[in-house]
Amino acid sequence: MKSIKWRILIRVSAVLIVLFLIIQALDFNNFRNLAINSAKDKALTIALTVKSSLTSLMKLGQIQNRDIFLKSLEENKNVESVKIIRGIPIIKQFGEGRPYEKPTDEIEKMVLVTGKQLDRLEESINKVEYKIVIPYRAENECLQCHKAKVGDVLGAISITMDLTEIRKAALIPLFTTSFVMFIVFIFTAFMIFKFFKPYTDFFRKLKEGLDKAKEGDFSEKIEIDTKDEASLVANAFNEMTQNLSKTLKTIQKKVSYLIGHSIKSTGNALKDSMMIIDELIKIYNFKRVIEKDTSKEEIYKRIRNILMERNIEKYSFYEIEDRHNKLRLVFKNGTENMWCSESILENPDLCRAKRTGMEVDSSEFACICPYFIECSEGIERKHNYHCIPVYVGGKVKNIIQFVYKDEKAQEEIPFIKSYLEEASPVLEAKALLDMLKEQSTVDELTGLYNRRFLEQLIPKLVSQTLRRKSTIGILMIDIDFFKQVNDEYGHDVGDKVLKEIANIIKNSIRESDLAIRYGGEEFMVLLMDVNPEKAVEIAEKIRKRIENKIIAVGSITLRKTASIGVSIFPIDSDQFWQCIKFADVALYKAKEEGRNRVVRFRKEMWESEEY
Repeated sequence: MKSIKWRILIRVSAVLIVLFLIIQALDFNNFRNLAINSAKDKALTIALTVKSSLTSLMKLGQIQNRDIFLKSLEENKNVESVKIIRGIPIIKQFGEGRPYEKPTDEIEKMVLVTGKQLDRLEESINKVEYKIVIPYRAENECLQCHKAKVGDVLGAISITMDLTEIRKAALIPLFTTSFVMFIVFIFTAFMIFKFFKPYTDFFRKLKEGLDKAKEGDFSEKIEIDTKDEASLVANAFNEMTQNLSKTLKTIQKKVSYLIGHSIKSTGNALKDSMMIIDELIKIYNFKRVIEKDTSKEEIYKRIRNILMERNIEKYSFYEIEDRHNKLRLVFKNGTENMWCSESILENPDLCRAKRTGMEVDSSEFACICPYFIECSEGIERKHNYHCIPVYVGGKVKNIIQFVYKDEKAQEEIPFIKSYLEEASPVLEAKALLDMLKEQSTVDELTGLYNRRFLEQLIPKLVSQTLRRKSTIGILMIDIDFFKQVNDEYGHDVGDKVLKEIANIIKNSIRESDLAIRYGGEEFMVLLMDVNPEKAVEIAEKIRKRIENKIIAVGSITLRKTASIGVSIFPIDSDQFWQCIKFADVALYKAKEEGRNRVVRFRKEMWESEEY
């Protein structure tokens, strides 16, 4: 794009050139017309002189001297030739005369025929020739010597003039004018450059500043000292960019404080501000959404969605289960196996991020945590990792692990941390609710579910089992002669016995099965999707393990046995509580038969119609 300076110069130059050409054309035409008119006047003067002179010579009888007279006329400046041409009346009266008195071209012939004055201008590079032919008509005084009528064309005078010198004289002022115009043009161009340079520089800097501002760069300053409107505009632009830059930096600083980190600058202040505000809005919306979620698992899913949206390909997310002191892998991505050794699941303190409560970054020390899978001997190390502990309720509750090859994924970590910081108080609230709920449904001494949990679970459990057309094995377990333990050794030893037997029960069943402290020394086990024979087999396994368990409390060692009753829902009854009663009946049957045994409920054991 051409600058305004060049556009002004081109336009002014075009106007000057057109003006110059018009003036030169007008001057040349004026000089030409002046020269022609001067030559014409001179020719007319000569023609009148010749006419008068020939008349005098004829009256004096000296007409034979006319050639001398005509030759003398040719000596006048610019006169090339002067000749007399005889018309028809003269030829008839005196004959054709000398050869040069005959018409030699069309213009001379036309004048003799029409009796009208004609002229012709012939121009070439080297010569300018002007020819005028003037007719002589018969007048009263001519009738004395010529046999003609008034008005007849007696002849004509042909005068040829060389105007080359006149043209040369006319070109000198034209060239002078051209030179003066050229000087004016150069001076005008110089004045344009000199006068418009501050303004063209101003427009150039203003354009550059606006282009940079469009890209978010407000560093351009315009300096101009014209002391007019341009200077005011420059000062206003400088003030505007300064205020914009200051405001955007303030916004970035405050929003960075809100989200807990700064966004990497791209050099575009507008783009950076929009990015950081958009990120703040996303984090705010994220917090609003998870506050309405009903469980931690829903929040975990949303965190995973955030990781996917940020194009993080490899990661793991863990939860620390305080009750069991274990590390649970909630979700992962990027490999079929875990990114860390499975030993950290059983012993969370092996995880450096959990143990120290600080971020762990392998970019500083390659194998700072030796339990990263690629830090094992014989495995090629291809990835870096960055582990972040998430505090919930003042202690590490979750750990998120990023696995990456290049720095691009690491750049996303500050963003993810912002989401985790917003999720932390919500997770704490959910964890507190879960704890309160668990406390209301879990037996504090044994860690098994309590009877309240059973009452809440049964409606849902029954409907699912009937819908699947499956079965539930119900085991009622009672510790034999437990009251003697409390009476002889005290309640502390009794509590220890309950805990040990609860552990035996938990370790003897599947994770999908449920162990419940039904009351006092009585326990219940719900075996999901089990057939009657298998239920009895599991009950027998529990009985044997209790019988073989040596319980040590200080210097005291004990062995206990248990009686177990078994029923199957809905085989024994389509009423769940009735099946529980049937298992209880089988339990008391086992005690009647001598304790330390498993008894499967049979219909003949129940004599009443109602329960």
